[in-house]
Amino acid sequence: MPPASPSEPGFRAPHPLTERLLARIPDRAGIRILEVGTGSGRNAAALAAAGLAFVSIGESAPIAPLERAGSFAAALSTHALLHGTPATIRLRLLEIARVLEPGGLLYATFGSTRDARFGRGERIDAATYAPSDGDEAGVAHAFFDEARLRELLGEAFAIAAMEEVAVDEVAGKWAHANAPLRDAVHWFVEAGRGQ
Repeated sequence: MPPASPSEPGFRAPHPLTERLLARIPDRAGIRILEVGTGSGRNAAALAAAGLAFVSIGESAPIAPLERAGSFAAALSTHALLHGTPATIRLRLLEIARVLEPGGLLYATFGSTRDARFGRGERIDAATYAPSDGDEAGVAHAFFDEARLRELLGEAFAIAAMEEVAVDEVAGKWAHANAPLRDAVHWFVEAGRGQ
């Protein structure tokens, strides 16, 4: 299980993907956002400040009983889809797609094989490793190259933008308080739910 999130929301600027999502939806009347993985609360604070209606769920909380199909215009996940195996992340993406309206937006981060943590710690499968020590000891992290991530997303989403980003200064410090990130790389993905 990832480290528990701190309780004081809004202590840092929102994740860059949150800012991109907010820029993408200037007309916010009636828009509902699903935030998957609450983190420190910095993204929720930004969504609230923008006047958006949103639902935040914990990283491993089920979505299925929460909402009916087509309930959300967009989903945001800036750390929850980094954790787990490709198989569990795939299932999570299918859950997210189900509650998005057709064409609904997904703004999410995924682990990159260019991340310094790839291949280190306990090997769970070819793409998944759990750190042996530090703040996230024992937490499975999945890592993707471009082809595998495109394949994973392609089942339910059309990718609009995808880039690898060095995130040592972006990732939540609360999750790495005792062992700050070094040479961490995440995929930043913007996608739309297929019809």
